[in-house]
Formats: sequence, C-alpha cells, structure tokens
Amino acid sequence: MRRVVLSSASVLFVACGLLAVAAVGPAAAATRTMVGSLGVLYPDVAPPGLFDAGPGAFGKKFGPHPPTGGVRTIGATGAVAETAVGQKLTLAANRMNFEGGFFRDFPAFPGLAQSTKTHQSIQPAATFMNGGGALAFCPGPGCNATGMGTAISFCPPLSPSSLAPAPGTAMAPVGNWNCTRYTAAGPGRRGIRLSIQNDSGAPHFGGTLRLLRNQRSTIWRVLEAPGTPMAFGIVERAWRTGMYDEPAGGPNFVLQSLAEQNGPKVFARLNARGAVTATAGCANGIGTIGAGKTFMGLPGLRGPFVPITGPGNACGTDPLPAPPLRIFGFRMTTGTLSGSDFFPFLEATTALGTPFAPNLRPRSFAQGMFFTRMGEDSITPGAFSRNLVLLGGGIAHDPKSANAFFRVTELRMRVFVPEPGTAAGWAAGTLLLALGAIRAERARRRGFRRAARRRSP
Repeated sequence: MRRVVLSSASVLFVACGLLAVAAVGPAAAATRTMVGSLGVLYPDVAPPGLFDAGPGAFGKKFGPHPPTGGVRTIGATGAVAETAVGQKLTLAANRMNFEGGFFRDFPAFPGLAQSTKTHQSIQPAATFMNGGGALAFCPGPGCNATGMGTAISFCPPLSPSSLAPAPGTAMAPVGNWNCTRYTAAGPGRRGIRLSIQNDSGAPHFGGTLRLLRNQRSTIWRVLEAPGTPMAFGIVERAWRTGMYDEPAGGPNFVLQSLAEQNGPKVFARLNARGAVTATAGCANGIGTIGAGKTFMGLPGLRGPFVPITGPGNACGTDPLPAPPLRIFGFRMTTGTLSGSDFFPFLEATTALGTPFAPNLRPRSFAQGMFFTRMGEDSITPGAFSRNLVLLGGGIAHDPKSANAFFRVTELRMRVFVPEPGTAAGWAAGTLLLALGAIRAERARRRGFRRAARRRSP
C-alpha cells in the first residue's frame, strides 16, 4: 500500500479550504451577528424629549445612548461569507425588546404641560426585503398605477371614521395621498404632511414592524394659561393605560386609536417650559386630584416614573368619554422621511451618520415646521458589515389639545458577516492546524536525514 504524505503547504491549503466551505455551510447560512437600536421618536420635539419610547440599544452605543442589551443575531438569506445591499433579513421576535419610563415636557406646545410614562416595548418577528417597503404598497395618486412609485405625500383626514377605514380606495382615498405641501391638504384634510421618498427604480427595501407597547401614562393639558409667571393656571390630568400596536412602522395607512380616561381639573403653577411645578387643589373646589404627583420641581430631574392612573374624585372631571388619540402609520423603509406642519416653527434635519443628533434651528412663522430622517442600506468596505437604517413614519392627532405631531419608528442595524466569534474560531483552528502540520513536516524530514546518515558507509 502506497503511503501518501502531505506537505505543510498542502495541509495549510486544505485547512483554508475547510474554513471557506464551513463559512458557507448550511449550519451557519442563516445567522448574522447584529448590533443596533430601536425606538419611537417625535421629530418635532427637540432633545432631550426626542424619544417617546427608547431607544433600546443593543451591542454597543449608538449616539449618546449606552447599550441596554448585548449583541443580537439576525437571520439572512445567502451564505455567511456574503453580504449585499438588498439582502433579505428576518428579525426574530424579542430580539430588541426594551422598557423604560420618563418625564417629558413640551415647551413648544402651549396646550400640553407634560407627560409621565412607563412602557414595555415588545418587538414581534419581522421580515425586511426588496419590494417590502412603504413605497411598494402605495395605491393611487402620490405613487403610480403599479404601486411602485418614488414618493408618498400624505395629509390625513380631519376626522377619521371606522365607516371609511384607511386607506380607502384609489378613487376615494382617506386623506390626501398626493399632498404637495401641508398648506395644500384640501377640504376635510389636516394640514400636516408626511412624505416618503426614494430614488426612481429603487428596490423599496423594507417591511412591517408592528411594535407592541404596554403603556401607562399621565397627560397634563393646559386649559387656561396663567396670567403672570407666578399665577395659577388650570390644567387637566388625564391618563392612558393598556397595550397597543405602534402604527408608525406598521402597514401603510393603518389607523390606530388610543383610548384615554378623563381626569380632574386643578389649579397649577407652571415653569418657564410650561410644565407643572405645583398644584393648588380642584378648579371647582370639590373633590381630590388623585394620589401621587407626576410633576418635577427641579430642572433635569428624571424620575420616579410613576404615572397616576386613577380618575380622581369629582374635581371637575369631564363625565363624557375622552376622544381617542388617532395615529396613521406607514411601513418601514430605507427611503427618506420628511414632514412639514404649520407648527412649531422648528427645523430638524439629519444626515447619514448622525441618527441622534439632528441639526436644529428655528424657522419663521411663515415657514412652519420641517424635519427629515434618512434611511440607509450600504456596505462598509473591508469591515464585513452592512449598515441598515429603516424608518416607519406616522402622524398623530390629539383632539383634546388640538395638536398634530409626527411619530417615527427608527430601527438601526449593523450586520456583521462573517460572525466575529465564528470567524475567529475557525481562523484560530486553521492557524493551529497549519502550525501543527509544519512541525510534523520538519520532524519527518529530520528523521529521514538521520536514517540516511546511518545507512551511509
């Protein structure tokens, strides 16, 4: 029988081949290592009140926010050794859950004093792919006949009705689907415009991410502003509790209603930002405002986050049901979101690489409010990573304060291929195998030389 001996170079070549084969093998083909963040934000509210929920940051920092969880995995089509723009991704359920609580005031909105909220946000399974984004699911004017347009320009209806569910039809749309600017919304439409844009012929990468939120919150609205800085105004304390889908990021034109409970009307002193600093009993002098307090007396104080979710006792509480908050939402997309409104005279624009640091500046009375958020699907050369920014747009209306505002679900993922742990392990194994082969080859050659010397005369 002939004995076959491989040289060290041959062993090294085989080892590298095994590494390459293993990298594309079926056992690892569906796994990617991912770091990222997920949150719901108000682009028309300046920091630090930018986020309504989150962000949950996973793996490492994104902007000024520290990690709230470790590195995650994500499923993907194709081999582990490959990554490409437009590659289909599957985010399994509960990969990016997060929770928190906070106090927020609204200095730009005189009708809102503040809110205190606790939330638990649960991320269901989601799939993102070419042809799955918002612009791939837009019928009628504002897109085109095939539903694969380059822009959505939406101004919502003044009074959404369950008898005319969103989005209606191409011949009878709910709201204005081709709203060129917020001042051109038209009769029966609200003058706030959300636009989703992408390049002509773009693959419309994206999908649906219906974030589930279990929320308890107290909302303080200003009914009568104080006449002087030290005078008392009249505020109403309402509350909301329950679980619901976050429509921003959900199916296109989805309409979500959030029920609210009326609360007592009380005398209150407000600070320079319009938030409650002290209360002075019921506005009608009868009853109580309920247990606990949610206002903050010191600037920058965060917590405790304990909303009042009881109705109070009389105290001017409105006996009629509170009108619900109504929110329209759109699918996640890598396109660019922008929005405009008459109020609050703010510009908040972003560029790639500045997700949590929008460029803020005031705008004139005639210009109103304008914001942009930019999506992305790109490869970092030489870093084995794909960078994804998926945005879901939404428009909300609060009937009790008459305010309309934007909501954006923002999902950021940096996907690494091959997996750092797997690649390192195989690389180390390959190196050890090669070094062992070299030592064995040298030992074999020394043995041959000694044998040859013994046989020589």
